[in-house]
Amino acid sequence: MLSSVACRALAIAFIGLTLTNSVQGSNHPISNDIVCPANSHVSFVHNSYTYNAPLHNFTDITGSFFNISWYGGTVVSSTTGTDNVPGATRSGPFAGGIYNETLTAIEKRPDALLFSYHGKGFTFTPGPSYPALRWDGYTETMRFESICGGKATYIDVLTYTCSNNQRLTYTAWSILHTSSFDGLAQSFGATILAGDCPQEAHCDKN
Repeated sequence: MLSSVACRALAIAFIGLTLTNSVQGSNHPISNDIVCPANSHVSFVHNSYTYNAPLHNFTDITGSFFNISWYGGTVVSSTTGTDNVPGATRSGPFAGGIYNETLTAIEKRPDALLFSYHGKGFTFTPGPSYPALRWDGYTETMRFESICGGKATYIDVLTYTCSNNQRLTYTAWSILHTSSFDGLAQSFGATILAGDCPQEAHCDKN
């Protein structure tokens, strides 16, 4: 259990990150620095997931910047540039608004896939019971990494957003991330990896 002092320190650190109007993302593999305009507030969402399936099961589906139907059913209606080349853009409808995103970095290796992109501001409605939400810009870095000797996959996503509602922004991103990655894993039968790497079965020779 964390001590009360440690808990207070973590709370102070979190408040400092979410209430400042400029956040430095230099500790992440790709910089997600973002500066918010007046009357907009920066917040961040960091989610991670592990699944019992090889990396290629995920990257075979997620490996195109121009095809993100797996990501909450997001439709890409317009693109510019070359797929998976920094500077490429994608846009389309999203919950009553129009998103516009630009690929800023990509890294493909046998053991990992990483995308980073910036999104322009837009207003949308997360759901029938929610108010309209204004995002004044956001950045997101998504990483898929092979773990457990190739038997499992770790997914890490870090999102910084300027918005008019920090609490609702956090909820919207968290729901999108979890439903998308869990749904992706379920589409090919992958289960959640609770902690330990899968063990090889050993026969008793006695």
